[in-house]
Amino acid sequence: MDTDSVYETNPGSAANAGSPAAAEAAEYSALAPGAMDIENDIHLTDERGRINADDEEEEEEDDDEDLVEDDLTILTRAWINERGAPDILEYEGAAIENLMELADFQMQRIPTQPALVANILKMDVDRVKYLVRSYLRTRLSKIEQHARHYTIDPGYRGRMSQGELDYANGFVDLGDKHTQRSFLDQLPPHLRDVNDSGIKGLDMVTKPDLDAAVFCRVRSNVGEFQFEASEDPIVMKRNNLFITRYSIIRNLLEDGKVELI
Repeated sequence: MDTDSVYETNPGSAANAGSPAAAEAAEYSALAPGAMDIENDIHLTDERGRINADDEEEEEEDDDEDLVEDDLTILTRAWINERGAPDILEYEGAAIENLMELADFQMQRIPTQPALVANILKMDVDRVKYLVRSYLRTRLSKIEQHARHYTIDPGYRGRMSQGELDYANGFVDLGDKHTQRSFLDQLPPHLRDVNDSGIKGLDMVTKPDLDAAVFCRVRSNVGEFQFEASEDPIVMKRNNLFITRYSIIRNLLEDGKVELI
């Protein structure tokens, strides 16, 4: 039966009284008195559903900012940020400690679980351990590249764990002893200082390139932000993507308002 003809036909009109469509419409109306309004009801329901869905999505986006993130999410974001940033970032010691405790607990449960559950638990534990190892190796690689700078700068010293700081100091000492025995002992005393700024202000201590280009995603609305002094401010909204110099968004990254990708 053609529903359009049902909705468009008036069963009580004289013009359509004898037509087959009119008879069908009369019979349909008798069986389901509210059927004539189904289409309108469906459209209204769809509109309300879309409006409510949009409102719920906006509320969820606002609520997401207030949710407490689990340790795995925190460490995963820190790992990605660490790999993208040219300098060493704040050490996520609490998240690592909690995840390793959880991994040890899961490892103790594995022998008592069925084979399928044991394999799933082992896979999750391996994923956590890989994440922790990769995060720490990324930080150690940065420390080895600019160990002297990180041990001299108080700000960077505060970003490292005690183990990383000991590793950096030991790395610097080994490097100094090697260069001293290799060639520095053969130079005049005034040329043996490895921390000298050098001629024409050239620094002998290598530093990370804070002007390196990075990709970032906005985590929370920042509002107008001045990227360059010669440019107009740009509105940074949540989930916007930007490519810019690291030094420009460095403070936003430390505040958790953006993340590197």
